[in-house]
Amino acid sequence: MHFTVINTFTLKDAADAADFEVRFLSHVEWMRARPGFVAHQAVRSLEQPGVYVNFGWWQRPEDFQAVLASDTFKAHAEEFHRIVDVTADPSFGVLRLDGTAAQEDDHLVVEYVTAGEGDDIAALYGRYADADGLVSVDLAKSLFARPGGYTALSRWRSAAQADAARATIVERAEPARPIAGTRAELAPAGA
Repeated sequence: MHFTVINTFTLKDAADAADFEVRFLSHVEWMRARPGFVAHQAVRSLEQPGVYVNFGWWQRPEDFQAVLASDTFKAHAEEFHRIVDVTADPSFGVLRLDGTAAQEDDHLVVEYVTAGEGDDIAALYGRYADADGLVSVDLAKSLFARPGGYTALSRWRSAAQADAARATIVERAEPARPIAGTRAELAPAGA
């Protein structure tokens, strides 16, 4: 699995949404050209429209660290911090499920789960593989920010199918809409 960076961006002023999206898309274009970048998926919360979540997949943590150290990244970050608060959650991908092909009107959900001692969250999420309406799931385990915490981006044909599948798995779920990126095919780690 890949190193995953999950960033949550919260607008300081709701009026800055369009400005943020333009800046973010420009930033992502730059990121895509960096060594070790694999793919990303950015979504905007439907229930909290001032909140965006970006899942970024990298070959190795070192690839992302090199980006963080660059002057261009620092300049972009300085611009972002004027209009959003950022919470970073470096994570490690632990499960990737693929169901049917994605469609534009799929239902996306960012899911947050905290594991208790002995809980096997990846096995719980593995049950999604047999759920009706599954398009995809990417599950990542937080490395530092949320001890025992996992974040998943799941894609379903409908909200009802998502609700039925996760009824006993997830402690908080936020419906979202995509704003940038695609869930690209991941190259094998080290490739």
